[in-house]
Amino acid sequence: MRVLALAAWLVLAAFVLLVAACASGVTDSIDTARKLADDVISSQEPTATTPKQPDPVGATLPVGATLPPPEVQSLIATLRGLPVANRGGGIEYDRGDWRHWVDADRDCQDTRAEVLIAESLAPVSFAPEDDGDECRVVAGRWAGPWTGEIFADASDLDIDHHVPLGHAHLSGGWRWPPERKRAYANDLADPVSLQATSATVNRSKGKRPPDEWRPDETASWCRYAADWISVKERWDLTVISAEVDALEEMLYTCDDAGSWGLSGPSGR
Repeated sequence: MRVLALAAWLVLAAFVLLVAACASGVTDSIDTARKLADDVISSQEPTATTPKQPDPVGATLPVGATLPPPEVQSLIATLRGLPVANRGGGIEYDRGDWRHWVDADRDCQDTRAEVLIAESLAPVSFAPEDDGDECRVVAGRWAGPWTGEIFADASDLDIDHHVPLGHAHLSGGWRWPPERKRAYANDLADPVSLQATSATVNRSKGKRPPDEWRPDETASWCRYAADWISVKERWDLTVISAEVDALEEMLYTCDDAGSWGLSGPSGR
């Protein structure tokens, strides 16, 4: 009996040891699985990265292009620094929200008249007024910036928002309060914002950006792109990648002074 009891005790002890060993193995396996899972999760967590800097102009030259002049390289750098965002917004575009033309200085000449006066290459003529005021411009001499045409009749001209109101709306302007929209629509402080342009050309352009429309005359591309970038930077408007590509393509035509438009650099 004592032998049988001893044998039973030894079997029981062996069983306990076996269970303990198995339990230890399971615990080790669970610990190992948890560690592996933690490693996988850690590898998928986002890590801090340094914001991508614009590529140097020389590193991204189009095939066959040469390094542009320094002033053009500066424009390209400015372009690549503009905020990038999808076009659109939470508010539907309403041209009436962008009030123009206004007579900010109350001299009876509204924004349209002010631009026509400033850009005319010769003294302008006004429509006769009963009180003798000179308010509405009817004649002068203007050079169309994108066609090279010369105009004498003011009715043949539109005052073009270089970055159109509808496009400005889609590029972040939809967030603006009425006062800022009005200021943009009547911006006389920067000569590239508003330009006297052939009515035919302006209406062909509509509110389309450079990735959808550009002047037919390649000689005007450089100025067109430069002015577009200037307005977008001044008003902190956004761009999309296709727009940037189109503007860069136009800027790579700026190989000499003659590239700056059929009527020369803008300014008044």
